[in-house]
Amino acid sequence: MVQDQDNRYQEEHDGIQKPIINIEKLLYNSAYTSCNFNKIPPIIGCLVADQYGNTHMVFEYASKNKNNYGPVKSYLSEDEKNFLEIDLISMYFSSFKTFAGQTNIQNLSNLEIHGSNIKVKIFFLFDNFMIIIFLNSNTELNLKEKTSIVQYFEDQITKYEFEFKHFNAAKSRKILSMLENKGNAWLKRINKSYLKTYKDSYLKKHEIIGELTREIDPIIEEVLYEYLEYIQDDIVNNVSKEIKNKIQDMLFGFNPNSY
Repeated sequence: MVQDQDNRYQEEHDGIQKPIINIEKLLYNSAYTSCNFNKIPPIIGCLVADQYGNTHMVFEYASKNKNNYGPVKSYLSEDEKNFLEIDLISMYFSSFKTFAGQTNIQNLSNLEIHGSNIKVKIFFLFDNFMIIIFLNSNTELNLKEKTSIVQYFEDQITKYEFEFKHFNAAKSRKILSMLENKGNAWLKRINKSYLKTYKDSYLKKHEIIGELTREIDPIIEEVLYEYLEYIQDDIVNNVSKEIKNKIQDMLFGFNPNSY
């Protein structure tokens, strides 16, 4: 008898949990695609180059499967037959450092370039190197994440200073190639970590906003009916919905992870 009750309880519990899980999945998938994470990863790739624009290492997704993310240059060129060469990319961005030196912009440490599809963060390290990070335009790295990424490259450059300095030597190329392979795996890990954090944060935010909305709704309606006493109910209801939607949009637009 007790076992039957337990079974019925479990079935009822599972029946409630399944719709909740499905709703959460739909919500996240909607947010995931609206941020274009299904096409462009949060962190597309990273380049390590010297101040002269010589590319030393590239971390990227190298999969040729069309269902997976592509290499860095696939996001920088609209035409697959005319991909922009990686070496040209680092040369372009190295000119910013030269420009800063010629225009008395002192102690240039980083730059950001924002586009509607991707954005670029450039960090200048040890006066001689720069880290170029390509991101999905919707990616918001918090201070901890930025610091962790920069620290990763600082450690690599410090540990393998000789190889970076003599990057064209055969032995150096072998070691840098090994670091690239490790870097590609690292890139996938931090993307996976970012997406997990994004999912947890989004669902938590949705839950909190839902609770706030339920508490605010009666207050909005009470105030509107008080000040719009002689206005038709359907107009008041429309105004109420519009205000609620605006509040929800503002709350969803706030990203605590960017701080």
